[in-house]
Amino acid sequence: ATRPLQVIGEDARLLAAGTDEKTAPLMVLVLGETVRAANFGLNGYARDTTPQLRQLQDQGDLVYFSDVTSCGTSTQASVPCMFSHLDKAAYEGSQERFESLLDVLQRAGLAVLWLDNQSGCKGVCERVPNVSTTALNVPEFCKDGERLDEVMLHELPKQLAALDPAKRAKGTVVVMHQMGSHGPAYYKRSPKALKQFLPECSSHALQNCPPEQIVNAYDNSILYADHFIAKTVHWLQAQSRPTALMYV
Repeated sequence: ATRPLQVIGEDARLLAAGTDEKTAPLMVLVLGETVRAANFGLNGYARDTTPQLRQLQDQGDLVYFSDVTSCGTSTQASVPCMFSHLDKAAYEGSQERFESLLDVLQRAGLAVLWLDNQSGCKGVCERVPNVSTTALNVPEFCKDGERLDEVMLHELPKQLAALDPAKRAKGTVVVMHQMGSHGPAYYKRSPKALKQFLPECSSHALQNCPPEQIVNAYDNSILYADHFIAKTVHWLQAQSRPTALMYV
């Protein structure tokens, strides 16, 4: 952290920038916290934990990439690596501090926004507009100090409107960092209406729960991620501008 920040992509520029906000593209990148591909319905899991995404796939609106590996098994390791210009081995072997992909996108002229419903961006979003949901109180999505990921989509239009209009006219990239399936309180990661796999472990102390109840709570969290991603896709499809979503 004491090393100087090294600039990358100083020559970055937009080859096909938008001319106004109505036609400039909007891309949303969703970071899915602690989701295992092994429990993902689209990846062949025995349970259909991704019914809404499967419907989008059947309609030709979604492509599932199965040959993907995480940079690490913690947020602190994975998030900076994910936005690094280095591959996994080079990133882990370097002691230098570099700018991230978001710095380059912003330098190229795009509007960039980070919405966080997790423990922060681990330095990735320090130099771009960023908002944490910890200060939000939307009764529909916030209860007992916990905030469902949908609160980010609820906040998105307001935060987009606050970005630099000149940059928005060229294009916008939004990152939404989910609480996702973060444990050990898996049961808090899904609303009651979407709890399909029961009974579920309703304790932080997983050692006190039968394994099948832990799996139920975890799979319910993926059902909710499926709901959140699909809802975001439908919101994007309703926009008049070109849009895209990537979930990792």
